[in-house]
Amino acid sequence: RNVGMKMNKTAAAITAGIITFGAMASASAAGIGFVNSGALLQAHPKMEKVQLDMRSAAQKAQENFNSRSAGKSDQEKEQIAQEIQRDMAAKERTAMQPILQDIRKATGYLQQELGEPKGKKIVILSRTNYEYGAVVFGTLMAGAVIVTLNQGKTWAELEYELGMVEPDLIFNDGIDYGYRAELEALYGARLRPMDAWTAAPEAEMVNRIDHEGLLMLMFTSGTTGRSKGVMLSEKNYFTACQMYIDGLKSVLDHEERLVPQYLDQTFSHFTLVPMFHLAGFICYFVYGVQGWTLNLCCDARDLRRDMSLMHSDAMSTPPVLVEMIYNEVKRGHADRLNGLWNLSCSSAILDPAILSGLVKNGFYINQCYSMTELAGYGLLNVTQEGDHLRALGKPDGFCEVKVDEAGEICVRGGCVMLGYYKDPEATAETIDKDGWLHTGDLARVDEEGYYYMTGRKKNLIILDSGENVSPEELEKLLGKCDAIKECIVKEMGKKIGTVVCCEDDKQQQVKAFVTELNRTLPMYKRISVVECSAEPLPRNALGKLLRK
Repeated sequence: RNVGMKMNKTAAAITAGIITFGAMASASAAGIGFVNSGALLQAHPKMEKVQLDMRSAAQKAQENFNSRSAGKSDQEKEQIAQEIQRDMAAKERTAMQPILQDIRKATGYLQQELGEPKGKKIVILSRTNYEYGAVVFGTLMAGAVIVTLNQGKTWAELEYELGMVEPDLIFNDGIDYGYRAELEALYGARLRPMDAWTAAPEAEMVNRIDHEGLLMLMFTSGTTGRSKGVMLSEKNYFTACQMYIDGLKSVLDHEERLVPQYLDQTFSHFTLVPMFHLAGFICYFVYGVQGWTLNLCCDARDLRRDMSLMHSDAMSTPPVLVEMIYNEVKRGHADRLNGLWNLSCSSAILDPAILSGLVKNGFYINQCYSMTELAGYGLLNVTQEGDHLRALGKPDGFCEVKVDEAGEICVRGGCVMLGYYKDPEATAETIDKDGWLHTGDLARVDEEGYYYMTGRKKNLIILDSGENVSPEELEKLLGKCDAIKECIVKEMGKKIGTVVCCEDDKQQQVKAFVTELNRTLPMYKRISVVECSAEPLPRNALGKLLRK
């Protein structure tokens, strides 16, 4: 496979059945990958037909091969297999036409609504669903810019991001996340339901993408407290894809040994991480270009139900979920995981004992250190035992990685973002004149080339859920309390905590203020621990508050 393929080739590959959307809220569990929430089996009957058609074709292909290859030499078997694969590809092209048609309709809708969509900003503000994928690829093929936003943020945060983006259209799932009235008041004329394109004419599938131009805006937290719009190109994404696809070769080497023998299905990925998060979004490409299935889960509360409805080989797993899986295995409930055997985790965050325990119980673990500014590229760690389980990983050669004289991890190459949207100063602070992106993370390198995290130059708090929280943002909000003289926000026992300097008789006032403040914040940003001190907080030689 040409892993450096461009986005237009990916769209062309859709016609060959290479990319599939396993729509959690859209299809049925009947077949090879278009999986399902049991509550909405009739939502996309055409998806169910695709599954049935392809499952039948796959069974017949296997029977055909068994019949024709009996008594043949290895060379003859190879020729027979190639003929059957070509026949299967033709069947897939026919079976996948409904999905391709939806992507063409999404492109056609944008052309119909916007005239020339190229360069226009198309926001998606929705939980994961089948339509999400159609809008993503339809927008890409229109030459427009995809903007994925976290629908779980507060209105103040989203108002800031939307104001920066100046969207031309906003595709929205219609759910009130607590700010529906405000959203409609400001952007009502630009709001569209996720399936607004279903009656649109099908657009011609041609290349409208600038390989090195702005393809996508994805927001990430910053140390200033304000989120930044990371500008990513097609080149960025497919540089990162090379790392993932190359790394997944080692996964497939273990597939025959680890996958449950009663399951004979296309390799599949349970995509729980939301699509506004890079770890979820890049799965569209990394798994799609290899002909693998994405099983999309739209709500973490349905995790157990959805896992039972479909088999998934792999899953991108935030730390809290890895621990849950480990505990299930320890209790003898591995059957509840429905054949899951490959976990993709963030590097150097989990207890190596947990990872080692999972490996001993039949799991294959791949860890990755990365960031949005690198389009998902970074350091991959596929070690399954020993001290290297604690490592971030090691460079693979697709891009340059180094530890500079200050001990900071720096990366240079095709994965490095175009910059921060409308923020040249922050861009210049992050990408130096020689093209090196400074990650803000400190590391050491051992004699075998493995990188080990030694600290964070930045102050971001990275939670077990995978969310990033800026302590400066929360400190600024706490500063509005008259009773607080000074404060710091930091991680305390895997929770967000604050240490506050205040008078002894003001402690209850401070805690009441924090309680009220929490009601205005998203769940993941809420302050769980409050420690008060009448003494001034410790500072370093430069007079800056210490966070340790």
